[in-house]
Amino acid sequence: MLEKIKSLSQCKVLIVDDEHASRILLESVLEPHVVCDTASSGREAIRKCRLEVPDLVLLDMNMPDKNGLEVCQALRVSPETANIPIIFITATMDIQVENACWEVGASDFVMKPINASTLTHRIKTHLENKTRFEYLQSMIYHDQLTGLYNRTYLAKETPQTLKQVARDKGSVGVILVDIDFFKPFNDNYGHLEGDICLQRVAEIIENTVRRPKDVVIRFGGEEFLVVLPYSDWDGAKVVSQNIVKAVYDANILHQYGAEGRVTISAGYAANDALDIISSSLSGVIKEADIALFDAKDNGKNRACGFTKR
Repeated sequence: MLEKIKSLSQCKVLIVDDEHASRILLESVLEPHVVCDTASSGREAIRKCRLEVPDLVLLDMNMPDKNGLEVCQALRVSPETANIPIIFITATMDIQVENACWEVGASDFVMKPINASTLTHRIKTHLENKTRFEYLQSMIYHDQLTGLYNRTYLAKETPQTLKQVARDKGSVGVILVDIDFFKPFNDNYGHLEGDICLQRVAEIIENTVRRPKDVVIRFGGEEFLVVLPYSDWDGAKVVSQNIVKAVYDANILHQYGAEGRVTISAGYAANDALDIISSSLSGVIKEADIALFDAKDNGKNRACGFTKR
């Protein structure tokens, strides 16, 4: 769902320095303003960033296991951590070092000895820019009624996910969902109640699809699309059945619907990510759409899978 812009006090900064005294000093400067976490080595920093992505990394240049340049480079190549602002802390800054930092993706520099006021203001500036950008991005990529992702997100961001799954030689499942008898719902209860119904169904689907990389998209009108990275046909089947059951069990009143309640129909399909990339995502969505037609044709309130005829 749509999120409000994050406040500075909610932002998490990861301080990476192999010297204990330096970590304590930096924490004491920043803790009144942001949430702080620390790492004592480059490897620990990379591990922590992958487990829980921070809003900013404050990175010492010289460390024994992996230096700052290597850490920055590792974070930039991973899609999950590629956009974290990274501020280097360094005692020496000649042209070669500065250029090397820019080349691996540095966002800024702070020189030792640390000036507390300068450090705080630079971090505030980067965090404010990041949170504003994320909020604007959420407005672009989210449906304003339901808060789900929209078709712009599907077109712009999903291809990156497909490439990642393809590199891992995995498959992707898709589910196309349609609310049964939605026109009679709008005609009899009004469009305001129809909007509330859409919001409720969207919430149920999103709560049922629980894996972090799974994405729920408002596809259009009363249709929703679920993209399931690293899921095969059987996995898509289970999720589809769970969604259909969850909406049925919510018992949303619909006098002109099946059994007096709102129900949905779902069609699912799956394919290798490499095949989806080569033939386009629209191909597997079309297969799910064919299966959705079968679900509608066979009585609604059910999930059907695509099988080649």
